[in-house]
Amino acid sequence: MKFSQISTSELDAGLLTQWQHLQSVSPVYRSPYYHPQYSQMIAAARPDVRVLVIEDAGQVIGFLPYHKINRFHADVIGGGLTDYQGPICSFQYHLPVGEMLKAMGVAYMGFNHMPQERHDFSTYAWSHSRSLTLNLEGGFAAYAQRLNDKRDASLLKKVETNERKLAKKFGTLSFTMHSRDTAEFNALLSGKSAQFIRTLGAEHDIFSTPWIREVVQNIFSQNSADFGGILSCLYAGDKMIAAHFGMRSGPVLHYWFPWYDTDYAEFSPGLILLASCAREAQAHQIGLIDLGRGEQAYKQRFATGFIPLCEGAVSAPEVISRAQGAYLSARTHLKESSVGKALRAWKNAKK
Repeated sequence: MKFSQISTSELDAGLLTQWQHLQSVSPVYRSPYYHPQYSQMIAAARPDVRVLVIEDAGQVIGFLPYHKINRFHADVIGGGLTDYQGPICSFQYHLPVGEMLKAMGVAYMGFNHMPQERHDFSTYAWSHSRSLTLNLEGGFAAYAQRLNDKRDASLLKKVETNERKLAKKFGTLSFTMHSRDTAEFNALLSGKSAQFIRTLGAEHDIFSTPWIREVVQNIFSQNSADFGGILSCLYAGDKMIAAHFGMRSGPVLHYWFPWYDTDYAEFSPGLILLASCAREAQAHQIGLIDLGRGEQAYKQRFATGFIPLCEGAVSAPEVISRAQGAYLSARTHLKESSVGKALRAWKNAKK
């Protein structure tokens, strides 16, 4: 295999066409995080973006967008903003990660949202997770039937009950699947920032990071079924009580930044919002909603499937990532052991 490092500005029409063609080789790659425009928007906000072009027998077979942090360290494109990571390359190819790192001019790259099917990377994983999904092929009624068969037959009935209660107390409910209103978008960002600060602390408000805010705003400005932002808003009367901003790539919508007004929490507006997106998906040619990594209760209740993911690192020499994995595994084992539980109890007793 041959590897060459280029900037996103060097992605000509032929390379972009091949990149998008490679997205069709697996359902996983249909995620908007693997669309070339996502990497281009990150590059417009950050100068450290590179693309590794992967060739075999004179043919381009893959791309790996990444950040070159320094001469030792690379990061996946978008860092923690990116819910799907790794090369866009057919899974039939087993990529030599050591040679790739050498071509990138680094010795180490971590990952935490890598498809487990990418065995050349998942071999180096030290933990595993999954991204829960809603299969909406055939429309909402077909989804509801799948949900009733596999998971929670009462969920949608509970959502409908809360919708009636909300409307009775606060006024008619209205929902817009794809708003282009800038004021509504800014209101969502403000609400989400407040949520980050309230639940995690000010240092975790990602929208206070200039390049992240720029990227999200630029994605919102894109209004194409091939790649673009989707802002969905739920109103009770004349007040916006919940909203969500995500990305789409063709038939896949990635559920990214949901928010709801906590004054209405007793009516579960977040569940109403997601159910409303599922109802309207077919009208917008969306066949899958990807909820992202995590086992939150609402994700488990709405999901009809999942995509396996993993977390780890690759390095050259390999011993670096192997040692890190061994350390993290030992730490997790200690934390979950009786000794670890006793130590935590002792610390808590001293507080």
